[in-house]
Amino acid sequence: MLLAGLLLLMARAVQAQELAPGAAPPLTTDFIDSGQAESRLIAETPLVPGQTTWFALDQNLADHWHVYWKNPGDSGLPLVMAFNLPAGYGVGEIVHPTPTRIPVGPLVNFGYEGNPVFLVPVTAPIDAPVGDTVPLTVAASWLICEEVCIPEEASFSLTVPIVSADDRQTDQARSPFAALFTAARARIPDRVVGESTYEVSETVFTLTIELPPAVASVKDAYFFADLEGLLKPSAPQSHGIKDGILTVSAEPDFAFTNHGGQPVAGLIKLVDDAGNVYAFELSAATDPMSTTASPVAQIQINQVGSPAEVSSSVPATNLPLLFFMAFFGGIILNVMPCVFPILFIKASSFMTASAQDRATVRAHGWLYTAGVVVTFAAMGGLLLALRAGGEDLGWGFHLQSPPMVLLSAYVLFLVGLNLAGVFHVGTSLQGVGQSLTRGKGAGTAFFTGVLAVLVAAPCIGPLLSAPMGAAVFLPPVAGMAIFVAMAFGLAAPYLLLSLVPGLGARLPKPGAWMETFKQFLSFPVFAAAAYFLWVLAAQTGSAGLAVGFAGALVLGLAAWIFEQTKSGKWSLAGAGVVGLLLVAALVPLTSLKPRPAMANIGGVPGTHGAMTGIAFDADEIARLNAAGTDVFVDFTAAWCVTCQFNKLTIFSSGDLAAAFEQTSTTFMVADWTVRDPHITAELEKFGRNGVPLYVHYPAGGTPKVLNLPLTERAVTALLAGP
Repeated sequence: MLLAGLLLLMARAVQAQELAPGAAPPLTTDFIDSGQAESRLIAETPLVPGQTTWFALDQNLADHWHVYWKNPGDSGLPLVMAFNLPAGYGVGEIVHPTPTRIPVGPLVNFGYEGNPVFLVPVTAPIDAPVGDTVPLTVAASWLICEEVCIPEEASFSLTVPIVSADDRQTDQARSPFAALFTAARARIPDRVVGESTYEVSETVFTLTIELPPAVASVKDAYFFADLEGLLKPSAPQSHGIKDGILTVSAEPDFAFTNHGGQPVAGLIKLVDDAGNVYAFELSAATDPMSTTASPVAQIQINQVGSPAEVSSSVPATNLPLLFFMAFFGGIILNVMPCVFPILFIKASSFMTASAQDRATVRAHGWLYTAGVVVTFAAMGGLLLALRAGGEDLGWGFHLQSPPMVLLSAYVLFLVGLNLAGVFHVGTSLQGVGQSLTRGKGAGTAFFTGVLAVLVAAPCIGPLLSAPMGAAVFLPPVAGMAIFVAMAFGLAAPYLLLSLVPGLGARLPKPGAWMETFKQFLSFPVFAAAAYFLWVLAAQTGSAGLAVGFAGALVLGLAAWIFEQTKSGKWSLAGAGVVGLLLVAALVPLTSLKPRPAMANIGGVPGTHGAMTGIAFDADEIARLNAAGTDVFVDFTAAWCVTCQFNKLTIFSSGDLAAAFEQTSTTFMVADWTVRDPHITAELEKFGRNGVPLYVHYPAGGTPKVLNLPLTERAVTALLAGP
């Protein structure tokens, strides 16, 4: 490697001598000074029909500044080059020279100082006419860092002739850049000859390599993984040799995601006892004798934006951690905007409980918990069963169905009517406790638990991303256990209040005010019902909304008739009329059909708070990234209250909209209001099966997921870069 550096310096000296003063270099641009780097684009030779020509981005970096390898390490961004060529020309991937480890405080970056040269292959079409010239432009961008980091870019224009293969040999022989390309190739890793394998446990990644014959001894060894986040860059690596077999041990990082059983690519950099440096590319398969090479529940969560980065692959041996996260995530869910539609029904239950004896209050708490757990288990089991049958579904799938959304609205509407006193089911408020102990009215608390899950649970709160993502990939028993742990977390605060006498004593004393308060609570419940009608409109348009309003009117009439005729000689006739009205309201549900995917109101430009968004398209993300544009994706749904809360607060900020504009970041909306397999597949890439999810796709970098709860400061800091 030292020899390659000397060759590169000699090549630059030869160029300076061979190029006439003031003459434009052949097949090269002038150096462009972008601030801390001078860069130029060079074609090694003219183009030849059907053959590959190599282009080089030749850089001179300011002292102590560095740019990055394709895996930048703990921080940074790799080089991005976008070629603009006529149709029929093929452009390969950037070929990077061997990187070095660059300590920056407690972090370690992978990259280059001094004079790096990056090679890119370009293949001309077989019918390219000899004698013509081809104009091309290249937009290059990179991050250059010392103590601070500066994004830089340059645009290069070059006109390259098309010649025959014989003429190219002549041009190549007399090219002033021949030595530069030779030196650049000498800095590219060789391919390893021989077998390489790896195995991984929770704390150690072990790579095993047949030592290449060219290497007689190994004083130092370091494995650079191609995939960012696979190994911790700042952690030391150790090595050993026995019988010509080299082993390198490193510490695994968060991105052992979806990697169980798959090869691990990268390069091994070796230094022998004489100080000679060798570098070899390799692709290691899992060790067939290892029982720890394939983690079971591998969830990629590169989270940024909160006080701590919560990020790890979660192997099967970490099931207790998943259960812990599921339980406490369920507790936190009680204070998330997701549960707003149900909070007021809970408040009514709390208020009612204050009038009861302790035994009744405890029974009420257990019944509510049972409703939550049974419903969570039923929904989780149905989700797992449907996925096992090939359905591409995620958590909250029931609210992607317009009939289920309208049914939720109807249930909330009827609950509101009951709270308002339009009709009463069972005994009076003062007699609820007695009926509960006699077995009557026991369904009230249980039903509240059911409704809490159906309406509130589809949104994903803090700590729930990893367990929810793992639950659908783990064996069914483990997956169901995660759902049950989450259910107990959601029910825990209410259950604790009902079981601990000291807490229950803090409930308000019963009195006449309770009936008035209960009626007041009907209005936020009506608002929740209206919210679900809005969701229905997002899914089905005005036709579905008309069905919803008509059904609500019929249900309101049925509730009034029920109250007027539930006792006396008209009770039987009243029950019959109510039954017919219920049928009339519910039958139209079967006719509701969702709009096509990606056609919901959340994806229409200019309708996302202060932001102007475009509809989600994975191919468009790739295209924008290739052109050097960052993309921020809001994975959302109309039925996700947390999503809408963030839209009305964070994404309604004019300052945030200005930050997107200043950084030229594209805002994209992945609207999951109705089922969309493309969005489901993208969520699964991050180990998720629910919303909200906020992902930043930097050009040339690894997507980063923001922690929940989302804050404007976190988004702004991410857009500003490292």
